[in-house]
Amino acid sequence: MGLEWELTTGEKDAIHAEARRRQSVNERQGLKGRNKGAETGAMALRMHTLGAGGEMAVASFLNLKDSVFGDVVAIRGSHDLPPDIDVKTRPRHYYDLICQLDEEPSKTLVLVTVEHKQVILQGWTKAWEAMQSQWRQEYVKGRPCYFMPKQYLRPIQSLKDYVEDALLF
Repeated sequence: MGLEWELTTGEKDAIHAEARRRQSVNERQGLKGRNKGAETGAMALRMHTLGAGGEMAVASFLNLKDSVFGDVVAIRGSHDLPPDIDVKTRPRHYYDLICQLDEEPSKTLVLVTVEHKQVILQGWTKAWEAMQSQWRQEYVKGRPCYFMPKQYLRPIQSLKDYVEDALLF
């Protein structure tokens, strides 16, 4: 179902620069790690690199690299790419898409998995489609989320048509 994606050397350099920038900002502001993750050090930087890598892969696939890393401060309700796309990057290919309980239902969510430097664009959905009670889990104590199984995602190839249509006006 997914599509393996190769990042260029330039894209990888941009990913690492963005990850270092995010980590520096978070440390300066004393921000907590997301989902009870590491706040500082190599593990925190790894998570920033993972997220930036997923965003770059989708931006490259959609020919939207000029729009990637546009939000320099992550705030609730912002998006990674136009039109209202949030990239959900996970560190294992068998992981499902995460959707926060308070996610904006109209948001477009794209699942990217990265394992052993292999990047797979798994598929996409609208947040409201992922918000089903049978997919609600609490893998991190105090942080329940929806985990939409990959087999229910739309094919990644159809995301291009969706984005092109959405950006016409």
